[in-house]
Amino acid sequence: MRQPTIKYNKTEDYFDTVEIDEEIFEFEEDERITIPAKVLSNVLTNDLRDDIYIDVCEQLMDGVISISSIPYSLKRIGDNKLLIEFDDIGTRKYWDGDVGFKLYMETKKSIIEERNKELNDVSVDFYEDQGDYINLQFSTEIFSENLGIAIQQAEQLIQEIEGATDLALGSPFKKRENAKNEADFTIGVVIPLLRKLGFINVKYNHGRREYGRDIVFARKTEFDDTEYWGSQVKFGDISGGANSEVTMIISQAEDSFKMPFYDVYSRTKQRISKLAIIISGKFKENAVEKICEGIERHSLKNNLIFIDGDKIDTLIERIRK
Repeated sequence: MRQPTIKYNKTEDYFDTVEIDEEIFEFEEDERITIPAKVLSNVLTNDLRDDIYIDVCEQLMDGVISISSIPYSLKRIGDNKLLIEFDDIGTRKYWDGDVGFKLYMETKKSIIEERNKELNDVSVDFYEDQGDYINLQFSTEIFSENLGIAIQQAEQLIQEIEGATDLALGSPFKKRENAKNEADFTIGVVIPLLRKLGFINVKYNHGRREYGRDIVFARKTEFDDTEYWGSQVKFGDISGGANSEVTMIISQAEDSFKMPFYDVYSRTKQRISKLAIIISGKFKENAVEKICEGIERHSLKNNLIFIDGDKIDTLIERIRK
């Protein structure tokens, strides 16, 4: 992958612009600059100066900035190490949620604080309710050689926190059937659900040599040992008919048990002992039976868990009560 060239242009004591592959972006007065995520995607972390903040946006056109979620900025604070700061601000006047804006923001704040106690990967930096508006600022530190991966992780964190907030409030605007695609379903529904069910060390692996494990997670057993789980996540229905996804699921299931993974929390190689196949729709045409028949070893068959959309709704309803 070709690395973009970066040039910092300075007048006297101040930076004026940054040039990335001939695209020029102007600094604001406080050493901040706004750059679209796609422009940063292949930039190396260590190519950033450590005295500037980059506000990441979705699109920048004719001076108009488009942001799809919570605004956030990044700053290099060490070797391949970034500080990501999120600035979540909104007003009561334009809030159209099904719960009060204050309750929503206070719940989100408590979700972040609870996650910080559990994982120590994100912290609340500032919270202020000024009547007309509420401002919640939080931050995380990410190690990554590449800004594109760091941006992916930052946006995943936003979706996990908002998904957990909606789940805690029983909000109707994050229903399973409203998920747009597999990634949206995984991050907005499945991962918050796993956390609420008591699983720990939940990590989204999709697209990163997952070997049939879109998510890896763990739980403490009754004997105080750590039991590792994996999950394949599929969007929509799974059919057992001809030319179905069953063959691929069988292959991925076998890989997921066979291939070890690196657990970032224990810093050791581990293997999963159970695999949950989680889908947003339904298992149709004997799909479950065909998957089980296709797995050769009985020890693997006995450690497959099948969860469909109806089961997800039941679990979420139980948590809400």
